[in-house]
Amino acid sequence: MKTLRYLVVIVLVIGAGVAGWRTIRTGRRSQTSVPAQQFSSQPQVVNSQVASTTAPAGEPPNRLGPFLIAGQTYTIELQTKKLRPGSPVDSGDTVVAMEIHDAAGTVEYLRTFPYLEASDDDLESWSVSAFLLAGTNGKGLLVSYHNYSEPSAPEEEPSGWLQVFGVLNGRLVPFGAPLQVQGGLMDGYVAGDTYKTARPLDTQADAVEFKVWTGHCRLVFPVRVDWTQGKISPAQECPKSADELGVGCQYRVVPEDKLYSSDITFVRLWPGPDEKSGNAEKTVVKKNSKVDLLTVLVATHWDKGNPGGLAASSKGPMDDAGGFGVASAGTAGRDLWLKVRIDGKEGWLHSEEDFQALGLPEDE
Repeated sequence: MKTLRYLVVIVLVIGAGVAGWRTIRTGRRSQTSVPAQQFSSQPQVVNSQVASTTAPAGEPPNRLGPFLIAGQTYTIELQTKKLRPGSPVDSGDTVVAMEIHDAAGTVEYLRTFPYLEASDDDLESWSVSAFLLAGTNGKGLLVSYHNYSEPSAPEEEPSGWLQVFGVLNGRLVPFGAPLQVQGGLMDGYVAGDTYKTARPLDTQADAVEFKVWTGHCRLVFPVRVDWTQGKISPAQECPKSADELGVGCQYRVVPEDKLYSSDITFVRLWPGPDEKSGNAEKTVVKKNSKVDLLTVLVATHWDKGNPGGLAASSKGPMDDAGGFGVASAGTAGRDLWLKVRIDGKEGWLHSEEDFQALGLPEDE
């Protein structure tokens, strides 16, 4: 499950110093990513009249790409600053600006990020990575933004922002605002600097699959990329009525590398994702039991954010962002139901007691 995270760090050519330092401090690497234009009310799509914010003359730029999309070549130029300028200990760089250029050098898109010089007690950095997004019906860019800070609370799955770009009317444009997700890209679709879509949805759209943390497992959340209309949306429509049985959607579950049950125990399995579906059956779970996580039923949310960019009143670098994931506690249908197979026996469970007995991971 960490494979993609490592691949993205490799793609992030400017982050080697930060990544190594973070690994020493935290023992794990966060998925790379970055935020939106800060303290600016200007639209994020800019033209060639906007002054470049990439590396000063005489300094080589940090560059991602080139990426070939719809017959045009695009590169991402990153301006960075040292987190501890003048320090004998190199703690790495942070991104302060990102530009997407076409082959002629025209700036198609611009984002800037806050800079805070690191101290002995505090550190904050931004990073940017990118893949060529290749689908059956189109190609684009998949850009990832990530903010790292110390001190910070540990997370079972880190949060970041992702943004899709594609070509409309001959211009490379964002297909929406950045979207925050606690999770990231699904493994298995990477080939070099290319991320492949999961499947075509029709003749103009493809599905990109993300993993989303639920609190005890990771569901597979499909996002629809419509190349013709230039927008993204959830690939599944879920019931939203609070009175409707089984509010939410059923999603596939990402297999867990390890469950944490060390003793013989039991869980209660229902025939369906509802306690009224029949009698729960106590099922023994042994240390060597074969356990497969199959499906979850849970309510999710989708917030498209502000595709027009930051408002004049914005105070944070990601105030235009939306997001998707599991609906917050207290929302109708928030209760998580998980379908499992234990030594060949299938059923649904949903209580914290049963999640813990099965040895599922949980928030720290």
